[in-house]
Amino acid sequence: MKNEEKSLYDIFLSYSYSDVMKLFQGAKTKEEKDFYANLSNMILEREQMKVIGR
Repeated sequence: MKNEEKSLYDIFLSYSYSDVMKLFQGAKTKEEKDFYANLSNMILEREQMKVIGR
């Protein structure tokens, strides 16, 4: 991977819950829906940790 390329983690951090939910709504397969559902859960956990840490 080149230095100027974003890592998958950096890309994940750039997505909001609403971004992922839009992708979920447009998903065509159950596997794709499951993937976006898992990502949305991770985002919610990330946001919970921010709130708890305050």
